[in-house]
Amino acid sequence: MIHTLQAQSNEITIPFAELDLLSHLTSEFEPKLFQQKIERLHQLDPGHPLPGIAKAYAFFHEQNFSAARRQLEQARSETGDHVRAHLLLGLMSEVENFQHEAERHFLDALSLFPEEPSVHRHLAVHYHEREFFGEAASHALQYLKKIGPGGEGTLMTIDMMQSMPGHDEHVLESLYSLLFEIPEHHHDMVFHSIAANNAEMRYELFHQALDGEPDEATVFRLDSMLSLMVEHSMWAAVYDQTKDRMCRTVFDTLCRDLTYRHAGIRSIPLYLTIRSRYFMRCLLHRS
Repeated sequence: MIHTLQAQSNEITIPFAELDLLSHLTSEFEPKLFQQKIERLHQLDPGHPLPGIAKAYAFFHEQNFSAARRQLEQARSETGDHVRAHLLLGLMSEVENFQHEAERHFLDALSLFPEEPSVHRHLAVHYHEREFFGEAASHALQYLKKIGPGGEGTLMTIDMMQSMPGHDEHVLESLYSLLFEIPEHHHDMVFHSIAANNAEMRYELFHQALDGEPDEATVFRLDSMLSLMVEHSMWAAVYDQTKDRMCRTVFDTLCRDLTYRHAGIRSIPLYLTIRSRYFMRCLLHRS
């Protein structure tokens, strides 16, 4: 085999320009930078459908939905269809509270672009907002299957699964184990904060469902849930470098209130151990 592609080959520059523009469609909107991304891809590939669709996203960010729809119609007639056109139509319908219309646009996207992961993500969020938790969990899992284990996708799937009545705890444990295997999360305040919140939701739901005094096995399960919650809350507090140190406040409250409410007097050794660990970790990771 001989080398046929160079750094400036279209096979490299065009996909990168497309990926770069896609990442700016729904991120924090900066009009001048956004326009530069559109022009760059159009310059490389004048027939690419995404630049015309992206112009409609600019109108969307300005809340000018009529102009956005006109731009989508024009772009699709000139350069062809694109999955992001259907997703934008769905987003606008959601904002206007036309939920069935939004669902139709998202399902059209799925039908026309079945291999596109982002369609499942939009459907998962859409169904979750409408409290169709089973459908939300199903699409979240399809999204995760297509993009592979990762922080944002896995956390979203956990949220969707926990919202579904009668969810399988073993599935959640497996999803959490995926997160623990991602090295960059070990020092991420946001990850630990979200994981602590998810663990708290699981604890509260399980605790509310109890009838009478818990047996030994149930107490062990409650202890495990509480330990997971406190562990993540502690690490979120350790890595919290924000101005208001909110994660540290949450951790203080969690240790003081929840451990005692759950375990009573027997929580005192646990509480002292947690506070000691937290103090040592803060010394080791201080800014």
